[in-house]
Amino acid sequence: MRKFLKRLTAFAICVFAALPANAASPQNFHQVKVTAYAAVPRCTKRVNPTITASEHRITPKDHYRLVALSPDLAKRYQFGDRFRLEIDGATYIVEYQDKMPVQHRKKIDFLLPSVSACFEFGKKVGKLQLIGRDK
Repeated sequence: MRKFLKRLTAFAICVFAALPANAASPQNFHQVKVTAYAAVPRCTKRVNPTITASEHRITPKDHYRLVALSPDLAKRYQFGDRFRLEIDGATYIVEYQDKMPVQHRKKIDFLLPSVSACFEFGKKVGKLQLIGRDK
C-alpha cells in the first residue's frame, strides 16, 4: 500500500508540474475596488462623454457591459479584452474599453445608464478575471 501511495504522489506531482501556469492556478483574478460611471460630462470630464478612450461609441446596450480600468491594470490588457466581473454574488461579462485617470490603483469603473444608478451602486469590492483577448 505504501509503494502505491508513493507512486501516486509522484504521478500527481508530475501531472501538476506539466500544467500551464494559468491552469495550475484557476483563481487567476484581480481583487478590485469597483465604482460606477455614466456617459455624462459630470462623470467623464470629457466634451464628448459617449466616446471612450478606445474610441468606442457608447450606446444603451453597453450599460452593464463596459468597464474602465485603472492605469496599473490597463497596462496588462488591451482594449476589447473581455472579463468576468463578480460583485456581491452577481456575475457580469464586461469588456475593457475605457481608462481611468492616473491616480487610481486596483480599481475599475463600471458603466451604468445614469448618475442616480451610479450613486445607488456606490463603492464595492469585486473580482475581475480575464476570459478572452481581443485579437
